[in-house]
Amino acid sequence: MWSLAFKSLRRRKARTTLTILGITVVVMLSLLFLSVGYSTENKVIPSFQKLGIDLVVLQQTALAAPYSIMNESVAWEIAGYPEVAAVYPYIIQVLPLNTHSSNQTVVINALLPSRVVSFYQVQPVSGVYITDTTNDSIAVGVQAAKVLGVKAGDVVSIGFSPNAYSLRVAGVFTTFGTVDDYDLNMALPLAQRLFEKQGKISAVIMKLHDKSTADVVKSRIETAHPDLVVKTQDQYVADFSQPIRVLQGSIALVSGLAVAAGVFGVSNTMLMAVVERRREIGILRAIGTGTRQVLLTFLQEALVLGAIGGAGGILLGLVAANLLTIPSLIGITITLDVPIQLVAEAFAIALATALLGGLYPAARAARLHVADALHMA
Repeated sequence: MWSLAFKSLRRRKARTTLTILGITVVVMLSLLFLSVGYSTENKVIPSFQKLGIDLVVLQQTALAAPYSIMNESVAWEIAGYPEVAAVYPYIIQVLPLNTHSSNQTVVINALLPSRVVSFYQVQPVSGVYITDTTNDSIAVGVQAAKVLGVKAGDVVSIGFSPNAYSLRVAGVFTTFGTVDDYDLNMALPLAQRLFEKQGKISAVIMKLHDKSTADVVKSRIETAHPDLVVKTQDQYVADFSQPIRVLQGSIALVSGLAVAAGVFGVSNTMLMAVVERRREIGILRAIGTGTRQVLLTFLQEALVLGAIGGAGGILLGLVAANLLTIPSLIGITITLDVPIQLVAEAFAIALATALLGGLYPAARAARLHVADALHMA
């Protein structure tokens, strides 16, 4: 019966091709949606949790750190609190970066390396890491280097023309799984000068001697600086994750609409097949083919459409996932992972779409009476 399904579909090449293309789009979008969710849960959140953050100070009206601006003096004021073990002031800037082979948007994390060591370990993979006073170069996280295709010694251009800055890549580094592996690091004083933010920072990360004093520190900072807000690590991660969640929701909506369109596309193809093959259905019923067998015949055709469209969608989805990154609008640019279980889920969506679209036409074909089918044919 499977060979009959293939033959029937080949007779309607144009319609079959369009239906398969519809399912392909459904599966590709579904796979991207699934991979965004998987990559968020397995890359973004765990990498933030490795930073050793107790509290973060941000501008109260800022949606997230990349949009926050505050006085650098606040960091050194907080550093003097007896409850605070270490502070890490920084600027996050999202800018275009031009290399010899590409132009991409990147995250610049401007910091003081002497302060970072209190929070996580930085190790050069090639070249050297920056210092607090480095004024002509940047260091690139190992994951960002893979995406950008840069290496130690390369010269890159950062910023918008005509105010772009040429900087040398001092080295490629790893932080053993924190978010900085996906960023470009620059010395804080250099960033303040280049980005015209003298005396300004985006936020302050702090580590406490005793986490139980968090509420005391939070209250003291917010009382002294009403324009600032103090957040815990979980709240900070939620801020960075929120744009990803919005992206997930948008992809889910588009994917849902595509699934609905795919269902209608399959249904239309199969209904037309029922109309065109009334005589064939009548003959099958006349020679003793049961209702169940006719039903299965048309469902098999739908499954063939789903399987071919699913395979095509998975292939395109894998290509897209390898080319795309979750944009740096969230303060971190990450690549998408597509494990085998997501591929299986995407293929299941293809088959489900095909079955839903083929169920009614198959049932209609199975209910045709022999005399009616032969008479209408």
